[in-house]
Amino acid sequence: MGNSQPPMIKFFRRFRQQLLHENKFTKYLLYAVGEIVLVVIGIFIAIQLNGWNQNRIEKKQLAITLENLKEEFSSTEELLTSISSHYVTSIEANIRLMNLFIAHDGGISAQDIDLLISQSAKQVPFYPPQPVLDELFNSGKIKSISNETLRRNLLEWESNIKWFHFDYDLMITFSNDQFQPYITRHWSWKNIEITEGSEFFDERSTFNVDPNELLQKLEFENLIDTNLFHTNRLYKRLKIIDVLLDNILLQIDNSLSQ
Repeated sequence: MGNSQPPMIKFFRRFRQQLLHENKFTKYLLYAVGEIVLVVIGIFIAIQLNGWNQNRIEKKQLAITLENLKEEFSSTEELLTSISSHYVTSIEANIRLMNLFIAHDGGISAQDIDLLISQSAKQVPFYPPQPVLDELFNSGKIKSISNETLRRNLLEWESNIKWFHFDYDLMITFSNDQFQPYITRHWSWKNIEITEGSEFFDERSTFNVDPNELLQKLEFENLIDTNLFHTNRLYKRLKIIDVLLDNILLQIDNSLSQ
């Protein structure tokens, strides 16, 4: 097997051997120290270059993550706008129903009540798809975001989404346990479904439902009032989330421009 050592290593080896052969120990010692210093400097430079390259890679990866995060929150912004409009509709319907208890002149039709009850229950869930954000939190890479304001806003986002879900669960419990059972006993779901554009029914229920009688029930008024309370609380949550979302998109743009 041939000698495959690089020429430079051969040169240094011959030089050391020559110094030892000529009994020039002091020069050899100085040379050895110098060689060690050169090796240390080489290692230091290599470490620095490796660190710089690693930082460059991490910065590039973070930029990609931020771009994906921006796209994710932009989609969420569209979803939030759509969902918020449902809550506005629900609030307005609940207020109109509450006003009917105050100034009911008997001129309201069953179809009007169908529509208002349908609109009053327009509280839809808000579960924004956020795989990029979830990955940031689950992997701990959230710490790699140097923009402190953005990092804080993302943490606040998680908290606000959880609070919305908590309040939404309370509203669903109220609806399932109180509101819907009352409608089942005192009104026609079939008629409400027709108002919503049912694909199954065209003819209204043959059972008589009287709007005047329904609007004279204290329990129904209390249910509408409670429904309004839940809906308005959820809508306020959505408005806070909307402001936070705008801040997040702004901070992502700031981070990408640096």
